[in-house]
Amino acid sequence: MKYRNIGFILFISLSCLLIYLILLFSLQARLHRTPIQSEIDPQQPMIAITFDDGPNASYTLPLLDLLYKEQVPATFFVVGEAISGNENILREMAASGHEIEIHSFSHPDLTTLAPQQIREELWKTEERLQTILPDYHARYFRPPYGKYNQQVQQTIPLPLVLWTLDSGDWDHPQASSIYDQVIQQVQNQDILIFHDDNPETIKTLKKLIPELKKEGFQFVTISSFLEHASSASVLLIK
Repeated sequence: MKYRNIGFILFISLSCLLIYLILLFSLQARLHRTPIQSEIDPQQPMIAITFDDGPNASYTLPLLDLLYKEQVPATFFVVGEAISGNENILREMAASGHEIEIHSFSHPDLTTLAPQQIREELWKTEERLQTILPDYHARYFRPPYGKYNQQVQQTIPLPLVLWTLDSGDWDHPQASSIYDQVIQQVQNQDILIFHDDNPETIKTLKKLIPELKKEGFQFVTISSFLEHASSASVLLIK
């Protein structure tokens, strides 16, 4: 009986070690991916897919896998409070070639805050990003709920970026409803807003991305969009 217990303990220990090594290898593979490559033809239709409110431990990783499989670059407007515990997700975003921008620290309505509070929403998020990605510098800011006023514009030193087509996934409808909302309205030079805290969003994109490719759309990050799209000035507020 004594030897059986020792054998069982040894078996459990080796199993745990094996699982740890598998997870470690998987993590290293994720963090050393070849960045998504995309050549942009300004004469062809383009759209920018953006995600707000992450990173999310449950949903951002499978979303990153989907985007990488489809070779679709995206822009993630992250919330500072959500970064803690999800640092490797941020590293994977950067390694995969996605763009990481700021969506505030605690997701408040900035129009209700004093200038110092608004500044804190920016710099506290910048500070966390710099700790994880020292060489990365955010270039754009998306105000929570898309709400801003003159005070917000004057206080945030980064350009504010909004969207042209809301997927409606924030209301957590079924994937079919999100898909219909987008596919029936999407146009050339749209900026689409999704949220990476919703399993229905992932289901939607599994169907939506191949369909958009069939229709000839290119996928670009916000910085590439603002460089090439003729309607960019409408969405860049400064």
